[in-house]
Amino acid sequence: AGRRAAGVPALPANAPLAEDTRLWLDGLLGGLFSRVQSAAAPSVLADDKRPTVTMLWASQTGNAEALAQRFAARLREEGIAVELSAMADFPASKLADTQTLALISSTFGDGDPPDNGEGFWHTLSRAETRLESLRFAVLALGDANYEQFCHHGKQLDQRLQELGATRLLDRVDCDTEFEERAQAWLKQFHQLLKPAQALSAGVVASPIETPGKSNPYASRLLNNLHLNQQSRHKETRMFSLDLADSGLCYEAGDALGVWPRNCPELVDEVLALTRLGADTSVSVDKLGEVGLRRALTEHFEIARPNRETLAFIAERSANPQLKQLLSCERKEELKDWLWGRQFADVLQAFPIECSAAELLGALKRLQPRLYSIASSAKAHPEEVHLTVAAVRYGNRKGVSSTFLADRVASGEVPVFVQTSKHFRVPGDGDVPMIMIGPGTGVAPFRGFLQERRARGDQGRNWLFFGEQHAASDFYYREELQGMQHDGLLTQLSLAFSRDQPQKIYVQDRIREQGAELWRWLQDGAQLYVCGDASQMAKDVDRVLREVAQEHGGLSAENAADYWRQMSEQKRYLRDVY
Repeated sequence: AGRRAAGVPALPANAPLAEDTRLWLDGLLGGLFSRVQSAAAPSVLADDKRPTVTMLWASQTGNAEALAQRFAARLREEGIAVELSAMADFPASKLADTQTLALISSTFGDGDPPDNGEGFWHTLSRAETRLESLRFAVLALGDANYEQFCHHGKQLDQRLQELGATRLLDRVDCDTEFEERAQAWLKQFHQLLKPAQALSAGVVASPIETPGKSNPYASRLLNNLHLNQQSRHKETRMFSLDLADSGLCYEAGDALGVWPRNCPELVDEVLALTRLGADTSVSVDKLGEVGLRRALTEHFEIARPNRETLAFIAERSANPQLKQLLSCERKEELKDWLWGRQFADVLQAFPIECSAAELLGALKRLQPRLYSIASSAKAHPEEVHLTVAAVRYGNRKGVSSTFLADRVASGEVPVFVQTSKHFRVPGDGDVPMIMIGPGTGVAPFRGFLQERRARGDQGRNWLFFGEQHAASDFYYREELQGMQHDGLLTQLSLAFSRDQPQKIYVQDRIREQGAELWRWLQDGAQLYVCGDASQMAKDVDRVLREVAQEHGGLSAENAADYWRQMSEQKRYLRDVY
């Protein structure tokens, strides 16, 4: 009855589907029906006075968005009217007229809001209107490996309380394995809205198998091309993976999730340091009994040590130094000591005795790595391409990058598509595109250009690309220069930092060509940035503000507002990591 009243089909938690299949279908249905219901919601409320919820999300990689779509569908199934929206599409001024608010947000960069939540936060953080009539709940997603874990969710929670809003339930902070805690948050939230009614399991639907995070497609590597063999300092590769008969579909701008396996030599080293038998039987959640070697190879993070793992080692080590380093006042010293060290290095420095079960209890589950897709499905309908920098330092390696570069060969590569709806080629083929993608950040823009060619778009295209040396690090040189020669790529601005005494970066080229870039923006261009979030994206953002000041005649404050509005209008789009 709830399903019919709400008008939104949704799959129950006990449906005989892989978890990601159910998530994807609920998100799809929720997104589709949220558009339909937004216009009809007032009359529905007038008829039966059902509880109503405004659910807002902010997401950089798509996890928070998918979760919000699925949770909105589940609540509608229970007869609760839900207005679902990205924070970017919901004016914070409307909160004064909102009764019940659910916020689901990730944290981006150094504790910042995701791009599609930045404008909402900017307004909310400066608001003076009291919100005594508002009830709210916050679900925060993050990664505990980062110092500013779930910081944006914490900010939202605190700010709403400061403005007088009533917290319906305590904020829940979720690490990378967020599903169980997120489900518990939804259940508690539902109970507060409808105390007499438990969150139902719903109606079982027919199984539909679609590859996803929890049931990835076993792809195979078609091509492993070393793009900069002449470079002495970097190793960047182009991988092409087979998607024929996979059921997977992607758009230019999406990411590909790769489930890697740990390096066998690293697994052997951990086993030797812990003096545990490789064949020791261990229980792995959702998998059952397996050998310890397989568990460490396929299911647990044994490269980067997290704080819980460090605390586990410190408690069992006879050497007190690590416990001392874990104190709050020595945070920076610990950070410096950990630089370049992996879990095995910590075990080498601080030997411990433990059982296999205790070891696994201190480790996080291995997580997929997301890579910006470097191709268009219209140009390569049965393949997907990646541009990946292989990470190597001393005898240590990046888990996923060297899994692809060294260890896959003819074996399977478990993959899934992570949609990035916010990062797309303009729907209007005449809209100009400005793409800023140094290093491996060029990946999605190769896909964008292939997409524009396949669609026959006529819009102008401008790419800023940079690396260290033109001779060795000009990725896709022939392809990009060919696009420039045939007119697809209107402008190609290059910055090779080490080819002259004074280093030159893409932000320097932006500054040099600021007047022309501003003219493109006045002509309606969309501007995209992809690549390093810690330095490059911040430097580019700063220079873009300078361009708005110098060539747009804006004050510093108005220049910041200009780019904020560009982001809200989906004309300033970033895929940074």
